[in-house]
Amino acid sequence: MASTQGKKIKCSAAVVKAYKTPVTIETIEVDLPQKKEVRVKIVAVGVCHSDILMREGADTTHPLPFVLGHEGTGIVESVGEGVTSVKPGDKVITAFLGNCQKCKACKSKTTNLCEDRWGTLDKPLARYAAYGGKPRFSLDGKPLYHFAGSSAFSEYVVIPENSCVKINPKASLEKVCPLACGFSTGYGAATNAIDILTGDNVAIWGLGGVGLAAVVGAKAKGAKKIIGIDINNDKEKIARKLGVTDFINPKELSKTLPEAIHEMTDGGVDFALVCAANSQAMETAVMCTNSGGTMVIVGFGDHTPMKISPTVMFLNRKIKGTVFGDYKAQRDLPKLVDLYMDGKLPLDDFVTRTFKLDQIEEALQLLHDGKSIRSVILI
Repeated sequence: MASTQGKKIKCSAAVVKAYKTPVTIETIEVDLPQKKEVRVKIVAVGVCHSDILMREGADTTHPLPFVLGHEGTGIVESVGEGVTSVKPGDKVITAFLGNCQKCKACKSKTTNLCEDRWGTLDKPLARYAAYGGKPRFSLDGKPLYHFAGSSAFSEYVVIPENSCVKINPKASLEKVCPLACGFSTGYGAATNAIDILTGDNVAIWGLGGVGLAAVVGAKAKGAKKIIGIDINNDKEKIARKLGVTDFINPKELSKTLPEAIHEMTDGGVDFALVCAANSQAMETAVMCTNSGGTMVIVGFGDHTPMKISPTVMFLNRKIKGTVFGDYKAQRDLPKLVDLYMDGKLPLDDFVTRTFKLDQIEEALQLLHDGKSIRSVILI
C-alpha cells in the first residue's frame, strides 16, 4: 500500500445514482485523508437491510449520488494529520456510529448518539455525506457523497478517525464485518440496551441478521423462553440452532399473536424486541408484553406513527429505542471481536454467502428475499 500513500486513488465502488434503481459499479476517485481522517483499503463488507432501504429512498434527505455500504472491515492505507488511534497496516472496522469521546453523549451512560457523528436527529445520515462540506469521493470530476460515514462498498474509503476502530490483528475481516452494524445491533439490544434476567421470557420479531443476533444475546443472558416470530418458515431451523425455543409464523395462527404469546408465557413476555422495520409489529409487540414488560424498537426504516392506547402503557409497560445496541464503537467493538475469537459469538453461522463487488445487486436481492442471513462482499 506504500505505492498509493500520498496520492489520489482510482478504484471501483457501488454507487446509488437514483433511488429505486439498481446500484451501479463505477470507477471513482478517492482523495487523500485530511486532518483527523483515515483512508482504508476495504477487505470485506456485510450486506445489511439498511443498504436496501437507502437504495429504495428511506432517507431522501441524503444527497445523490453516494457510495453504499456500511458494514466494512479493512486495513489502514494512510492517515491524515493528527490521527493517533490507528496507523497504516492496522486492521479496522468502519463504524457508522463512531464516537468522538468528548461530547456530552459520548460521556453519557444513557446514550451512544455522538453529537459529532450523529448530529441532528432529523438528518443523521446526511450529516456525514460530506466532511467539512466536501466529500472525499468524486465521480467523473463531480462530488460523490459518503453514506453513514463509511461507504464501504468501495475498494478504498476515507472516513473520520472517530469512525475507524482498531481491532485484533489476528481477526478474520470476512467474519467480523457484521459487527460493524447488524450483529452488534441485535446482540447489544438484548445484552447491553436492556436488562434481561435469568428466567425472563423474550419474544423477537424478525429473524434476519439483527433478530438472530438478538436471539444469541437473549440466550447469553439466560432467558427461559425465546420466541422467534417471522413470516418466513425457512428461518426456523437456524433460529432454533441459535437459541429460539418457540417459533411462530403469525400468518399460520388461528388466534391473535398477543393471545398466543400470553398463553405460552402465562401473561406475556418480559421483553419484546422488534427487529423488523414495521410499526404495526411494534404495536402488536407492546400487546404481547406483561404488566411491567418492555417493547424494544431495534429495526430502522418505518416512519409510520404507532397507535397505542395510553391505558395499555399505564399498566407499567415501557417502550425503548436502541441504536447499534447502545454500544460505543471505540470502546465496545474490539471487545466483541475478542469474544468472537474466544469462541463466544457464533459469527460463522451468520456469514452464509460471499460475493464479489460486481455481484452487489445479487447479494441485495438475496437478502431482500430472505434467503441469506448475511452475505459478505469480498473486495
